[in-house]
Formats: sequence, structure tokens, C-alpha cells
Amino acid sequence: MRIETDGRPATAADLFSTYGHFTAMQVRDGAVQGFSNHLDRLDAAHRELFGRQLPGERVRDLVRHALAGTADASVRVLLRDAEQVSVSVAEPHHPPATPQRLRSVRYLRPFPHLKHLGSFAQLEWARRVRLDGYDDALLTAPDGALAESSIANLGFLQDDGAVVWPDAPQLHGIAMQLVEATTPSTRRVVRRDDVAAFAGAFLVNSIGVVAVASIDEVPLPGPGPLLAGVLERLAAVPWERV
Repeated sequence: MRIETDGRPATAADLFSTYGHFTAMQVRDGAVQGFSNHLDRLDAAHRELFGRQLPGERVRDLVRHALAGTADASVRVLLRDAEQVSVSVAEPHHPPATPQRLRSVRYLRPFPHLKHLGSFAQLEWARRVRLDGYDDALLTAPDGALAESSIANLGFLQDDGAVVWPDAPQLHGIAMQLVEATTPSTRRVVRRDDVAAFAGAFLVNSIGVVAVASIDEVPLPGPGPLLAGVLERLAAVPWERV
């Protein structure tokens, strides 16, 4: 991994604070799906946290500089104060190869609409459920409403191929936005007792899409062609040059 701040090699002081916000994206052949969505979200979060606009062209230039011609990579843009923009470049990530087993936990991220730093609790829940043999934690409201996994949005598939997103506090992820733009989608409260009625489920984030095998001890049908349709439409979304 390499990290730059404002186009120069980052120092330890640049990375010390746990306050701020970020976005994560996959770069393929120098392009990103939904890059404009990432820039819009960064700007909105920056205005909320720091009271200032974050010009998209500045972010684009700094990402391009940090990539330094690298065609495929995982990139994060981090804002720890009102002025400095840090960009990390690492090896490209790929979605898990097998359907995921989720375990529900009673926890919701604070200020869930923000992709903020300081995510100890959700990472710790993910670690604990993996020790019990699950793949990820499913964050759940006190009233039992399902929300999101520790790192991804959760979508449920209906028999007609439409997607139901849990109506609970969560991040409106960029990949989720792209699925919403290409596949009929609705939101409603979903609890564990509702899960078995769906035709399948999946997780989606910037890394990609993966089917969900079960939630707690409730198995889910293999989504097969229904999820294939979501993937096909998502793959058709144009990739924007950085």
C-alpha cells in the first residue's frame, strides 16, 4: 500500500486522527463505477463535518496522482480535517467466492449515513462472529429490524427480481445506489422472521456482490438467475475514467 496526502507521501501525523470520513472504490483499467457518486458523497459529508465544499476535480486529480498509472487497484480517499486529502492505493479487492453466513448483532453504526472513521465497534462485532464460524456481522436495530453488514449493504430478492432494502439506519452505499438505479427497488422494515419469505439475498459494496447463504440459522435460497440479473445490469453501468 502507498498513501499520499495532497499529492506527497503521507506522514504519520497525516494519519493520526480517527475523526473524519472516507470513501472506498475499486479501480479497473484506470476507471471507477459510480465515480461521480463517490465525489458527491465526499462533498456532502465534508460539508456536514467540516462546513466546507470539497471540489470533485481536486479529488480526481489527487486520486490520479496517487495511482501514478496503476491500472487496477483498491483506492480510499480519506478526509481527516477540512483541508488535507489522503489517498491510499492498494492491491485490487474481489468479492468472496462463496455465499456468506451472517450472524445478527444488536448494534447500529452511529451517524450511519456517514462513511466515517472510528469504526471499532462494527469491526469488533465482525471479528467476534467470525470466531463463531460466521462470515460477517449483520447489524440490527434494538427492535430487531435488520440494517447492514459490517462492511456492506444487504438486499433481499423477490420472485420478480426486484430488490427490497431493509428500512433501517444504514449507509447509502455507492454500489447500493448503482443497483437501485438499474434494478427495481423498494425499502421496508425486514426482521429475521421475514427472511425465509424472500427468494434470496445478497451483500453489495465497492468490492462487488456476493450471495447470502443464511442469517443466523435461517437458510436462504440460492438466488441463482435473480442475482445474475442484478449482476448483469450492474455490470452495464459505465466505468468513469479517473
